[in-house]
Amino acid sequence: MTTSEGDSPGRWAARYQSYGLHGAHATAPGFVVLPLVGALSVVNTPGEFGVRVLAELEGRGRPGPVLARRRPARCAFLVIYDGALETVVSSCLERRGVCVGPHRSNVILPTGFGPVTKENRYWLRPPNGEPLPPLSAIVEAVVDCL
Repeated sequence: MTTSEGDSPGRWAARYQSYGLHGAHATAPGFVVLPLVGALSVVNTPGEFGVRVLAELEGRGRPGPVLARRRPARCAFLVIYDGALETVVSSCLERRGVCVGPHRSNVILPTGFGPVTKENRYWLRPPNGEPLPPLSAIVEAVVDCL
């Protein structure tokens, strides 16, 4: 992603749409949000654990876009929902601070580069137009990192 830091939220939203994050749009307070509708979902993890999961996914060749924030330290893996998690798996993940974002919620996307943005979010791995990975692939990597 190459652009100037001074771009408007509307231009950031258009850029995210061009990278395949359809539905990204600017809000009146000046944020860019990505609604979790249709098959779009997110897997949230504790920060340092998310970095380990990202390394595991990069080794497998399909990490997808990953957001991070510093306080509280969290990572968010954007995914395509491809089926419900088994109750046992879901419970195990929740006990370790991992959750699948609720349908019809929103993810706030950064409007700048680096770890200091007004949204307190930054890209560990920005979107690049590739298809988002399936939820099952991310959950498999999360379980393997436990």
